[in-house]
Amino acid sequence: MKKAEERDSDSVPRYRKLLVWQKAHKNAIFLIQLLDKCNPKYARIFDQCIGAVTSIGANIAEGNVSGTNKQKENYFQIALNSSYELDNWLQILKDTKTICSNKESVSALEKENIEIIKILSTIISNLSS
Repeated sequence: MKKAEERDSDSVPRYRKLLVWQKAHKNAIFLIQLLDKCNPKYARIFDQCIGAVTSIGANIAEGNVSGTNKQKENYFQIALNSSYELDNWLQILKDTKTICSNKESVSALEKENIEIIKILSTIISNLSS
């Protein structure tokens, strides 16, 4: 049974109301759709990208319902680490010609990911204070 404080009165899990989770979720959907149109020869790289981008939102969700600030900080740190991993993969997608030709979409995703990095860094800093 879920703890009462994990959901608001409208029965929506609270993490879904976090701007950082919303951005992470949007990026995950966007990247999955983008990679579906890229060269399937690079499926292993796509798996890494999808693993990183989906880890961000999952750890934000899990961290948001954790009991202590230290637990929350740990989950948000994992989400931040995954954001940096995603940044690495996005650079590879941008810098190669054969993996993904839609460089504008990759750049837009990169910009959004940098925003997530900034937000997560602030959250972690506030939790550790």
